[in-house]
Amino acid sequence: MPRYGIVSLLQRPNPANFSDFSHLYQALGCNTGNLLFTNAVWRQVGGQKTRLNFVFDAEKANEEYDAIIIPAANWINANVDFGHVAEPLEKLKIPVVIIGLGAQNEGYDTAIPLKDGTKRFLRAVFDRATSVSVRGEFTQNVLHRLGYRDTRVTGCPSLYCDFRQFQSPRLETFDLSRCLLHPTRYSASHAPYAREASPNRDIFRFAYSHRLDLLFQSELEELALLLGFENEPEMHNERTLMLINEIYKSSNWQELSEYLRQKGKTFLDVDAWADAMPAYQFVYGTRLHGTIMALNSGTPGMLLYHDSRTREMAEFAGIPHIDANKADISKRGIRKAYEKLNLSKYYQKRAKNIDSYISFLKENNVETPLSE
Repeated sequence: MPRYGIVSLLQRPNPANFSDFSHLYQALGCNTGNLLFTNAVWRQVGGQKTRLNFVFDAEKANEEYDAIIIPAANWINANVDFGHVAEPLEKLKIPVVIIGLGAQNEGYDTAIPLKDGTKRFLRAVFDRATSVSVRGEFTQNVLHRLGYRDTRVTGCPSLYCDFRQFQSPRLETFDLSRCLLHPTRYSASHAPYAREASPNRDIFRFAYSHRLDLLFQSELEELALLLGFENEPEMHNERTLMLINEIYKSSNWQELSEYLRQKGKTFLDVDAWADAMPAYQFVYGTRLHGTIMALNSGTPGMLLYHDSRTREMAEFAGIPHIDANKADISKRGIRKAYEKLNLSKYYQKRAKNIDSYISFLKENNVETPLSE
């Protein structure tokens, strides 16, 4: 039986095991959406599997594993430095299999100025990989520009993971109250976000004004509140509360926090996340993995793409999508988006694309139950 070391986040982080929210947030990679592709890879890889931290003992790995597998995200961007991951990879004598690597940039400009550590990381991976799984053609073109051509466009591994059994969804008479919305933000402490109009801010305000359910994946203050860390003073200080009230267009924090406790949804267990989806008629917003989870749970979803990363995945996978800057975030606009959904394209493309994904795994000698 092959032995794999999987370099990944925790599959199901437990808030009770963390002394403060900051450590839990870092364990999530600052986004609960990371749990989808992390768990997908763990389910799609066979053999004997052991989790490794991103900094690991390379000499021990050479002795104990047949390959190192890395579920990846939008790591090819100008704002990150993967030198700490490159260091152990450079010492490996066994193959490296990286799955779902993505590039992120404003617009579709393939000239991304990478930090030296990320350049080292890419060299270490390509020197030890038969081929590299990338999320879409944009990422492939970015890597081609850098001189790396052994790539396979497979999308994100979360595309090929059904976290619950389901039937393909059918559209019903639209009911706004059964919608789950998902905007994108990190900390509310960034004043321009609160004070400048944007599709994401419009979603926060629309959901609050209509008391709709909101999905949270990376929103620092809301996650701390929902996961039991609301008493950390640095998290909800006076300035931050003022700004978060501006984001939602709320009159006071007490009223807003009560809404968040009642209507805010976040999940650290992907199966619980999937099990929650049938309660909704439509999942709508800017979260890529929030949309994928809905579609892979049998719930209609639409992605409002807002950067190269989300756009390339939507186009590759056939995810229903529109440009976030052109979205009509109103009751009428969301209803029209629902009524115009073409869901068959996503499920048909997924059935076709999974063959390419399985071929990639076989090419890299990774045992997988997907081929059985």
